[in-house]
Amino acid sequence: MLPIINAVASLAGNWMEAKAQKSQAKQKLEVAKIEAQVSKVQQDGNWEEQAMKASDNSIKDELWTCAFILIIAGCMYPDAQPYIREGFIVLKEDCPEWLSWGILASIGASFGLKSIGAFKK
Repeated sequence: MLPIINAVASLAGNWMEAKAQKSQAKQKLEVAKIEAQVSKVQQDGNWEEQAMKASDNSIKDELWTCAFILIIAGCMYPDAQPYIREGFIVLKEDCPEWLSWGILASIGASFGLKSIGAFKK
């Protein structure tokens, strides 16, 4: 009877050990995921910081801001509205894709936006 008890105890011990190893592996995976997220956040922060430093001596963002203000102000002036509407239609329908992406990239670089693709949708 003793060999049977030893065999069952051994099986139970092996099962418990395997369960503990599986639990440890899950914990290590969760820690790795969190560390990867922290690393990504740090990299994103570094990218934005570098973009801001690069634009310290640039007037691109001021020029784009002025351009947007002029467009918005022009939209309030009734005589300019048909021309602005037609201009946007041309940009949307007839503008080459490379030019659209170039405009978005320029605006994105000026304001430090990484996900210019989201604006295109």
